[in-house]
Amino acid sequence: MAERPLLILPTPEPVKPPRGAGGDGALRKPSRDSQVGRFQPVFQRLRQALDGGTAGLMELRDDPSNLAPDRVIVFEIAGNVGDFVKAIAKVPGLEFMAEFETEEPPDELFAVEDTRAGKKGAVREDKTVPGRFYLAMPTAGAFEELLSLWQRWERGERLGRGYTPFEHVFSQLRVLRAWGAEDRILDETVSYWQREVERAPDQPVRTEVELWFYESEGQRQEASARLAAHVAAAGGEVLHEAVIAEVGYHGALIDIPAGAVAALIERREVHLAIADEVMFLRPQSVMENELEPEEMDEAGLDARAGTPPNNEPIAALLDGVPLQGHQLLTQRLTIDDPDDLDGMAIVSRRIHGTAMASLILHGDLNAGEPALERPLYVRPIMFAPAGGRERTDGSRLLIDTIYRAVVRMKGSEGEEAAAPAVFLVNLSIGDTRRPFTRLMSPLARLLDFLSERYGILFLVSGGNVPEPLELDHFGTWTVFENADAADRERAMLEALNAAKHARTILSPAEAVNVLTVGAQHHDNVAVRIPAANAVDPFEDHELPNASSALGLGYRRTVKPEIYLPGGREYVRMGRSGGGIEVRFGQPQRLYGLSAAAPDSSGQGQLGKTALSDGTSSATALATRAAHRVFDALMDRDGGSALADMPAEFYAPLVKALLVHRARWSSNGKSTLLKEICGPTDGRRFVERTENVSRFLGFGVPNALEAMECASNRATLVGFGELPPDHAHSYRVPLPTSLERVTDPRALTVTLAWFTPVKPGHQSYRCVKLEAAPDEPLVSLGVERFGEQPADASVKKGTLFHERYCGEKAVAFIDDGHLSLKVWCKEDAGGIDHPIRYGIAITIESEAAIPIYDEIEQRLRVAPRPR
Repeated sequence: MAERPLLILPTPEPVKPPRGAGGDGALRKPSRDSQVGRFQPVFQRLRQALDGGTAGLMELRDDPSNLAPDRVIVFEIAGNVGDFVKAIAKVPGLEFMAEFETEEPPDELFAVEDTRAGKKGAVREDKTVPGRFYLAMPTAGAFEELLSLWQRWERGERLGRGYTPFEHVFSQLRVLRAWGAEDRILDETVSYWQREVERAPDQPVRTEVELWFYESEGQRQEASARLAAHVAAAGGEVLHEAVIAEVGYHGALIDIPAGAVAALIERREVHLAIADEVMFLRPQSVMENELEPEEMDEAGLDARAGTPPNNEPIAALLDGVPLQGHQLLTQRLTIDDPDDLDGMAIVSRRIHGTAMASLILHGDLNAGEPALERPLYVRPIMFAPAGGRERTDGSRLLIDTIYRAVVRMKGSEGEEAAAPAVFLVNLSIGDTRRPFTRLMSPLARLLDFLSERYGILFLVSGGNVPEPLELDHFGTWTVFENADAADRERAMLEALNAAKHARTILSPAEAVNVLTVGAQHHDNVAVRIPAANAVDPFEDHELPNASSALGLGYRRTVKPEIYLPGGREYVRMGRSGGGIEVRFGQPQRLYGLSAAAPDSSGQGQLGKTALSDGTSSATALATRAAHRVFDALMDRDGGSALADMPAEFYAPLVKALLVHRARWSSNGKSTLLKEICGPTDGRRFVERTENVSRFLGFGVPNALEAMECASNRATLVGFGELPPDHAHSYRVPLPTSLERVTDPRALTVTLAWFTPVKPGHQSYRCVKLEAAPDEPLVSLGVERFGEQPADASVKKGTLFHERYCGEKAVAFIDDGHLSLKVWCKEDAGGIDHPIRYGIAITIESEAAIPIYDEIEQRLRVAPRPR
């Protein structure tokens, strides 16, 4: 039995949402009605010219998804976003709805103005500038009219009386045009085609097509037929097609002859490049394992294997085919393999699935933790054919593979669920061909939909970026090796910050409902076997690995949210002289997490282990931690009062608790990152903390602290559901020993939920939830702590996590209670059902104060939550 189990929050009272909360007041953009009224004569002429007088605002977006393909206008801006937004604000009826993140290299026409002293009026050749925004015109006539206005502007003609607001907008543009080949064929697609043609000049190039999604099935069928005709005309073939209407997805996998690819690379106006039904041509989405572990000994595995579990699984692994006969895995896996990948997977190459299953079930073997007491459900989605690496099936769309796997697991109409109790799903692989660049990927949209539909917490790898880094601070590798550890660390962080837009998280890690996991620079290797030209780049374990992909996420949400051990990664010499290049390699025997491995010699031994690293391994540890948190919640014998909690609240509460004890370290790394990342302008606090969040997220969680309390720390948990525009008010009893004293204390509030999503809508999230204590400084003597993600950033995702600290002596109010409200407001809107949430609140002190006992005593007469 746990000495101090988690406490249960008192039953909340339903109340009205606080004024200004959620989607109103300060959290929503002010209405444009007053602007429209001021310019009513101009507004009427513009609306008549643009849409025949149709009422309402037109929205300028940074995501073209779900817009009408034949009426999309592309705005490429030629300055900074701030000036562009000011110009848009002068056009009544046109609203800027974008949150920019994508940036483009500068050129002589497209650059940021240099405002530095002595350089006013020049451009910054060292800075990137934001890219494109999109406007869907309400009618074909409006579409032609706006293009006509732009063409007159380009010719130097005045637009006429009443059109001055558009002159302000046009002056900020590089070009205004219809959706075309340059939008359908992205730069990463061109690079991919060039690599593939160079690799196999006589082979067709496999390409993924994202089609504009039509609600009408008839229109979708017509679009499919037209696409097939275009592909056939190019000498290609449609291999696979999928429609997932719930996330607005219609896609196809095609082979394009190498000869036809040349015209596409040049973005010539060939059929595939200008076809109205085509939104994007992209590299095929694949998930591939790059682990090549070094074998280690197998001593003591029999003892660690333990007793096989007999409960039903609550966690699933979507990964490579595992070595199910391994001593650490035998009788611990529930394999569901309808595609018979087991029959195609070479045993000696079953590396990734074996390691991830081992880490989930046993943790890092060097840490000596007990095995989980439930089996792990495994749905293989990757396999290694003879002579190849583990990867997903190249003949199918990846999004369809994931969709089929989850629907089979949870069941659908006419199909029994293969693993109905599963609510934790581990996805330790990302799409290396789809780094996040502002637009939400179809696979991320799918995970968001499945999370909310089935109540699943997906734990997703943030991804690893293997590309080398340039460090100009050191002339040679020897200088780098012999440098002070703090100097090496600072140089590495400066290089990572300079390359941050090329080292972003991999799809589907940007999904808003999932927990994205980065790799902490930490492991439990006791004796490191030295490797030539390998250096530890960081002073301690508080930073992420240098190869761990960086945030932020969609609409600048905090991503990755948490970091768990991914090996104390060393960097290796790539180039030395005139500056150095650092590269990233395999762990070998130098660093990493110890896990089960296949016998690479082919002799079939079933007790091998190897060191695994990166965000994949960290994500497996996160799934294990979530499983252990759930086990603690269900531990009736251990004193848990939540063992009878309804199953639909498992996922949001475990999500909240897993992150609840995460925080930025107190060793000054966040301060160092603020100095490096900037901006140095003290007024730009949100932007500065966003840049720190790219590296730290919410921090490193302590799952053990989330599972039980301490004498000076009490964690109270609860769950509930709220429809939009409703709120719950919790009265949290405070420990009497904290009244009128100056002992340091802290309050942590974590709220988690899964939002329905509306693909194509600029807000994307249908709802947003927030939690806030009423006057924490007055009630408990604490205020919001500065070393954490900014409040504005925290409110953008589906995880609200904030910490308050202080040591002010206060007289308690409200009979010694802290009032805390949870409210639900519409964002994209359009839902009519309540949203389930989980909440955790911790009150603690550094002093030896009996916080737990005092709060527990006050709760004994309180009713349990509904």
